[in-house]
Amino acid sequence: MGLAASQARLLSLTARQHTVEGRAQYLQAQKLRLANESDKVYDKYVSALDATSLQTRAYDSKGKVHWIDGSFNNLLRYDADEKDLGSVYYVQDINDSKLYMPEMVNSAYEKSGGDLFQFLDIMNIKYEKDAHKNDYIESLNLVNAYKNLGYDNIPYTAEEISKYSELSNNVSNPIKSDTYNIANALSTLVGNSKNNINYVFYPYDEVQYEIMINQLKGLQNTSYYTGTTKTIIDYCINFDIPEIFSNTTDTTVLTAHNGEPTKALYISYDKAKEEEKDNPDDMQQIDNLMKYKMLLNGGIWKKTDYKDIEILPGYSIKENVESTGEIYNDEIKTALGNYIGTTNPNIGEALVKIAEEIKQTEYNTSKLDAENELNTYLNSINTTKLAIETAISNNKTYLNAVADLSTKDQSTYTRYEDSVLGQYYEDMFNAIQAAGGCKAISTTNGKSSTWVNNMIKNAQVVLATYDRNNQELDNVTASSNVGLREVSNDTAITEADSEYEAALEAINDKERKYDTKLRQLESERNAIKTEIDSLKQIENDNISATFKLFS
Repeated sequence: MGLAASQARLLSLTARQHTVEGRAQYLQAQKLRLANESDKVYDKYVSALDATSLQTRAYDSKGKVHWIDGSFNNLLRYDADEKDLGSVYYVQDINDSKLYMPEMVNSAYEKSGGDLFQFLDIMNIKYEKDAHKNDYIESLNLVNAYKNLGYDNIPYTAEEISKYSELSNNVSNPIKSDTYNIANALSTLVGNSKNNINYVFYPYDEVQYEIMINQLKGLQNTSYYTGTTKTIIDYCINFDIPEIFSNTTDTTVLTAHNGEPTKALYISYDKAKEEEKDNPDDMQQIDNLMKYKMLLNGGIWKKTDYKDIEILPGYSIKENVESTGEIYNDEIKTALGNYIGTTNPNIGEALVKIAEEIKQTEYNTSKLDAENELNTYLNSINTTKLAIETAISNNKTYLNAVADLSTKDQSTYTRYEDSVLGQYYEDMFNAIQAAGGCKAISTTNGKSSTWVNNMIKNAQVVLATYDRNNQELDNVTASSNVGLREVSNDTAITEADSEYEAALEAINDKERKYDTKLRQLESERNAIKTEIDSLKQIENDNISATFKLFS
């Protein structure tokens, strides 16, 4: 190929190379645009996920809770027939603090000149003015009378009154000593098992026997462990009757009673407990429950065994072998007779009496100690019980009168034909006053389920409730008030999810096509480059050959 032809071909290839590279740059720019589109689609999707709507709690006619859109109308409940469905929430402008109100309410407030009763007249609310004024004046006079008597002042510090109340309470409810608690437990344990008619004790659990013994041992360490009480306690702790509590057989019948026909038979044990029937030596002795019944009730016991009696060698017959005896020994019977003073007394009655006497003594001692401590304190602050009680009582009378007066303030002067409706609009008027005025909201925005929500998110308004006691507005949020909540829009999220998937698939499809075209252009550019390199080599070879000829 001639040099001129090579030059022409080289110029053509170079132009094609520039064209290919230009198209590649254009495709790269399109891919960047796709990335931006992907970001926009994602941001739109995230916004849909984050979007929430405001709802307010309402109640149906049966009192069941349900949630409704947080529109201006639903929040304000300015439709009086609906207002009792939930709390009233006012929409307050952040910039000028004024409350948004329906056009009718806004107009009525402007025309009222700041007068509640003119506002109520314009809103067509029926009322009777100054209905409770006499009650208020009477209560006010009473409060002033108490104040003149000095009832509003207590000549004692809060610490002195608190200490007095504590010590006075100790007098009314003396602190229980450990000994009192032991005696009380003993009285309850034994007394609860008594038949009030026949004075027969029926313990229901053998474990209670061990508990009773431990309580009696606790009394051994007190000043009450003396005389008859000591005799009875020792007898209970050491109680045992070898004749009765020897090993029994499976044919033993044991009965016991208190010796009085008018009182019920309280023990009948027809068969000894057995743990090892095959080994007579391991037969169980009479259990603690049986022993407990005998100890508490006393009386006479009789034991019958059925034994084989040999009459002739190799010949025997069954015969009843009986034995009897007293459950209490002479010493304890004498002690019980002297202590209780009744016919056939028993330890059950004695233990209850002992326990109650100890309780009373301990109570009196604790009460006396508490009275002495209270009197010592009263002397230390140079007063008497009557003086401090009178001061506290008088001040309580004064505070009750003040509380009664607070229920008859200016707002209660008015008696409404419809008390709920009247109070609703009175609170609305006072809320507007507290906010410094109001401004109208359009009917369309009032009904909109999104207007309030958007205004809150754009920091244009806040929600508030009216505090009637403090006559001020309190700002609230969905997270701080049980009557409000924010919920996600599931329908919008589903639509956004579908739209996001479709848009993302379209973007990915375009990107795949751009990548294919870029690969094609890259292949074409490489081929052109290879051919250009080949032409340049031919050109260099031709030049070298020409100069070599002349040299």
